[in-house]
Amino acid sequence: MKNKIYLLYWLLAFLSVGCYDDKGNNDYRFVNTIEVEPFGQDSYPWAALGDTVRYKPVLHFASGNGDELDLAYEWTFAGKTIGDELNLEWIVDTVATGQVILRVTDRANGLVYSNQKSLRIDSPYKSKGWMILSEKNGQSSLGFVREMITAYEMDDLGIYCVFDNQTFPDVYEETNGEVLGSGPVRITEHFSRTAPGSLLILQQGAPGCIDIDGNTLLRDIYLSETFMDGVFPEQFEPVNATWMHWLDVIENKDGRLYTRLKYSDALFNSGYFITEPVLVGEEEVRGHLLDCDWQAVGYTVVHDRGTAANPRNRLAAVFDFRDFWGVNYAGYAAVFPEADKGWPDGFVPLNDLGDHELIYFRGWGDWSGGYYYMILKTPGGKYLQQTFTLKRSTAELYYEEGSLAVQELPSGFVYEDCLPYVLSTDKYLLLMKGNDMYYYNYASPGDGVSFYWHFDAPVKHMTASVQGQPQLGCALANGQFVILNVKLMKNRPEEKRLYWQTPAEVDLGNPVSLIYKTSGQL
Repeated sequence: MKNKIYLLYWLLAFLSVGCYDDKGNNDYRFVNTIEVEPFGQDSYPWAALGDTVRYKPVLHFASGNGDELDLAYEWTFAGKTIGDELNLEWIVDTVATGQVILRVTDRANGLVYSNQKSLRIDSPYKSKGWMILSEKNGQSSLGFVREMITAYEMDDLGIYCVFDNQTFPDVYEETNGEVLGSGPVRITEHFSRTAPGSLLILQQGAPGCIDIDGNTLLRDIYLSETFMDGVFPEQFEPVNATWMHWLDVIENKDGRLYTRLKYSDALFNSGYFITEPVLVGEEEVRGHLLDCDWQAVGYTVVHDRGTAANPRNRLAAVFDFRDFWGVNYAGYAAVFPEADKGWPDGFVPLNDLGDHELIYFRGWGDWSGGYYYMILKTPGGKYLQQTFTLKRSTAELYYEEGSLAVQELPSGFVYEDCLPYVLSTDKYLLLMKGNDMYYYNYASPGDGVSFYWHFDAPVKHMTASVQGQPQLGCALANGQFVILNVKLMKNRPEEKRLYWQTPAEVDLGNPVSLIYKTSGQL
């Protein structure tokens, strides 16, 4: 009995101390905790300087909607504060890679809740888009239309893009603090295995031809530095260039081809251009580099005109590949072959065009072969369209059976004066006549030629974007730039044909050359 009394005594003492120490328990309040949902899941993990990054995070509360809470918001990136509201709208002013962090602080108790998203900020010039080399106020000028697709919509004809493009007139002068030069001729893009494409500007006036970084558009080197001792050959007037994986080719005004075999594909410029001619057997290949895709097929196409002493009119291939055994065929040239079963009736032989004039040529390809479209003018003044598929087995070229086709083009156009352009995604030939664009479905000639779009000024150059997309960039003589949707042209209503155009105050100059900058790598 006595032991029970002692136990009860100690229990009461313990409880009395507990109540004393915990006398504040009745003051504790419920904490409405917060969960910050991952944000930016529907946006790209990269942006460019000058872009606007928008995030709208969602907060989840343990109870209710949190209206009773006094919350503070802090957005940070790369060590700097970029916002103090729940929703972020930040005009990017920092080039860096890091985490965008949102911290939500409950001011009543100091508790902090957070979430983050990875983001890489690049130069805006690293993006894809159209580069326009122009003449402006007597000087060379470089403009850039940065392609920015902000949304995709579906209509009866498939995907329709929504654009919010950026335009950078005179971008070389802005980035380099110097005039580009004068006498613009052409712009081309070349590649390496380790970095996005670089750009070569060909121009006649001082300071000469320039290679610029495709990411920053800062001047890298002068073209003269790619020749031995930094000296050009005599009568060197470059008018075009093709940059392949291992072989680079520059076309001179007189048709001479200068080549460079690169010793490293990790660099844009390795090795030097040589002055030895490109040969087929003992014959020098002289002529014009044609518009074609070399990467998939392993060669580029040249319209070989020969020399004054030995004139020619034929197509030739200059190879750029290594075979399975490591044998390097880069720099080797071959004339287009004879057709195994003879040329179809009316088809002008590709290895001897005779007195026909080559008006237009474009090629594209994939790993199964190269697909080619050409327009020829006969001695009698008619215009022919020829299409064919060319395949390669190591250094042997041959035509896909049944691919050689020829037909007469519709009358009413002087094709050499109407800026033809053939699409690689649909079988449409585009034609400019004055300020108007027309289209012709060459796979369905019975449809004839149809009107498509009226411009405020003549189109001087046009080229489509890559990867089968339907965006056609058009550089106008008045300094404007227009992007048309050229997918399924026959069925596309007029209100769905214009994708985007530059604001009226933009002046990109008188265009001389136009490319779609892929910012790609080998």
